[in-house]
Amino acid sequence: MHQTLESQARVQQLGIKRDAYVAFLQAARALAGKPRMRGRGVLDEGLLAEAQRAYEVLWLEGTDNVTVHAQFFMRAIEDSLTDRSVGADEIDRCLRHYVSAQHHLQEPWSWMGRSRNSWIAGGVTEPPPEST
Repeated sequence: MHQTLESQARVQQLGIKRDAYVAFLQAARALAGKPRMRGRGVLDEGLLAEAQRAYEVLWLEGTDNVTVHAQFFMRAIEDSLTDRSVGADEIDRCLRHYVSAQHHLQEPWSWMGRSRNSWIAGGVTEPPPEST
């Protein structure tokens, strides 16, 4: 019973983190998709506020590596408003790094050939033997 409650808590924690990662990614993509407005030093205030709220939740729930890359993205967005040398390429690069950092956190169930819930409930942590 204790392992079941622990497993349920881990599943819930992972769900909260995943929701925070996705919310920030969606808001970041919406901001990154507005290069003409940034080029004029203008951003949709609603999109910016949404991204800032999503970043705050991510900052509370996310891991340091993911949060740092989200911070780099937000800084690039803000810098793009005042510094014309910070363009869409820099913003896109920061967004790619955020996505990459997020993917590195995915639990090893993909190589385990088991479900995420099975792994959380105490599945093996060693890769399966290679078939010959």
